[in-house]
Amino acid sequence: MVLLLLIPAGHTFSQEQSDTAAITKTAREAYTLARRNPEIAIIMSYQAMTASRKLNYTKGMADASLALGMAYLAKYNPGDSALYYNSRALELYEASGNINGKGRACYGLSYVYSFRSDHTSSEHYINLALKYFEESNDHRGMVNSLNVLAYLARQNQNLEAAKGYLEKAIAIASQVKDTLPLADATNNLGNLYKEMALFSQAIEAYFVALRLWEEKRDTSGISIAYGSIGLAYYYQKNYDKALEFSRKHLILSEKRKDLWEVSKICNTIAQIYNSQKMFDSALVYQRKSLVLNRLMNIPVGEASACHNMASTMLLLSQPDSALWYMNKAVAITSASELPLPPEFYNTLGNIWQSLGNHDRAYSNSLTAYRLGKEKDLPLVVSDATLLLSDICSKRGMEDKAYRYLKEHMQLSDSISNDEFLKQVTRMEIQYDFDKKEKNAEYERMQERLLSETKIRQQRILLSGLALLLVIIALLALLYIRHARLKARYTQVDLEQRLLRAQMNPHFIFNSLCAIQDLIMKDKPQKANAFLTKIAQLMRSILENTREEYISLEKEIETLKLYMDVQQMRFENGFSYSIDVDETIDPDNVSVPPMLAQPCVENSIEHGLLPGKKDGRISVRYSLRDGLMMLEVTDNGVGRNKAAELTPLMKKESVSTRLTEKRLEHFRKILKEKQISYEIIDLYEEGNAAGTRVVMMLPWKKIYA
Repeated sequence: MVLLLLIPAGHTFSQEQSDTAAITKTAREAYTLARRNPEIAIIMSYQAMTASRKLNYTKGMADASLALGMAYLAKYNPGDSALYYNSRALELYEASGNINGKGRACYGLSYVYSFRSDHTSSEHYINLALKYFEESNDHRGMVNSLNVLAYLARQNQNLEAAKGYLEKAIAIASQVKDTLPLADATNNLGNLYKEMALFSQAIEAYFVALRLWEEKRDTSGISIAYGSIGLAYYYQKNYDKALEFSRKHLILSEKRKDLWEVSKICNTIAQIYNSQKMFDSALVYQRKSLVLNRLMNIPVGEASACHNMASTMLLLSQPDSALWYMNKAVAITSASELPLPPEFYNTLGNIWQSLGNHDRAYSNSLTAYRLGKEKDLPLVVSDATLLLSDICSKRGMEDKAYRYLKEHMQLSDSISNDEFLKQVTRMEIQYDFDKKEKNAEYERMQERLLSETKIRQQRILLSGLALLLVIIALLALLYIRHARLKARYTQVDLEQRLLRAQMNPHFIFNSLCAIQDLIMKDKPQKANAFLTKIAQLMRSILENTREEYISLEKEIETLKLYMDVQQMRFENGFSYSIDVDETIDPDNVSVPPMLAQPCVENSIEHGLLPGKKDGRISVRYSLRDGLMMLEVTDNGVGRNKAAELTPLMKKESVSTRLTEKRLEHFRKILKEKQISYEIIDLYEEGNAAGTRVVMMLPWKKIYA
């Protein structure tokens, strides 16, 4: 049922221009749906791909490939499918020189390699994407690329570089007032501040991002903001608030089936439960995160989940199980050719300390300390100094133990002073609130000062405007009524004149003479047939002139009657054919009546009769650019020869002038410039070979 809404039933891609537009629209919708509903996106993408191949439409194939790549990536399939289709999209965009398309394909490839934990390739492609987006002046693409670069820099523990990328992204998004990318970059900056233990700045960034997402009613963004705020409250040791916001994030993420966000928030909830000494509950959420990361085939996430479970096992005083999970985390990380995160060394140090292996505990905690210093990670350094102080104390190295403990206490004072952090947060939130209140009060004062004078002016203006509107409405009604009456009069006049032209006295007189001649020659059956045809023709003409539009079937019947009568009048005769395009249903299509007959009359009277035998007239109806195209073609002597044989032909025939006026009338009332009338002289090897009349007519469907 959904697919019928996406692509109209019966659509056959018969017109190239409309087909390419339909393909582009379908591929664009598939790309938009890729994250939310990858299954539908894949089906739509394959439809667009098939249609593009039939038309050899390169851009359509590229757009469809890109949508397929992103849809398979959303299904957490960064292997062959996601890589193949994103790579294929890049090849096609490169072949067509589509710069923005190349940027989007490189952006997709960056995500593919990121999920495969190949950060070197991911960084290569995201830098290419940023370059292409800058060339095409795609600000949103630039902001998204800078966000990815910041993420990769964070993975490499290069926090200063990440901060530079995010500040640049925020500046671009703010300049062009693009709310959603601005919210993404601001939230990412909050995450960075959190890692740098700048919690007050982190909370400020999270609330700014939340307001931006709420402004756009973006549930995905609001969900992420809830998770970020919950984590910030966790670091402030406000576990109830942390759990409240984290559960909000979990509910929204599960509704959207966003496995990546669900896996992350499960880790956060587990951390909160560990802090509350609810270790069994923590393990439930950590196992859920581990299962999701395996399902998504994300090695980094799987390793992180194993590390978190190892930490919980330590808290449960199960160092052997903790070591098993840590070895698993190290093996997964090493297989991905990534450096071990500094916190892994801290956890290993604690495990070995619990197992009584002080040498290995000291070695790992010292590595964590050194990396934390290099990468400017105060939380890692704080944990490492506490462990090093304990190990040194047990080894009798009192001086070192004291120095490490002193450093730990200094770090704790700077990053874990709960009351100070809460006070700073309250002050910042209050400052933001007070600032908004002052601005609102100032605006209210200005409005009160201006309102009194504006009210008087507005009353006068409204009264004058109301009077003017009434006058304009009356004039418009009179004008419309006059225009309609004039148009109706013109239409009636044209129909009456056309009727007189169709009921040509010469034609009727000659037809009756032909009947008389048949009677005199004792051919009563032929005379009777002739008379029947003329009666039917005259009745049909009289009936058709009453309607502005008649069915194409009735128009063709009248035209056949007319040509049958003409065939019976002339002995040398002629043949005719009437062809209707297979896409047209004559019973369900209506056209203005009696537009083909004048053309056929001219072909017979001035084209075929003066010439040789074997005359032919071809009438064809087809659809072109939303109009009905009527073609009347004969193999007569041509207009120049006819003018020599019939001097009256030098002047335009009455029926031709009336036909042109009728088309002009439709062109005006329908405001359709493509309605037209054209006479084309046909030649073969320089000799006259007939005439073709081409008319572009309005038409209507009889049944919806």
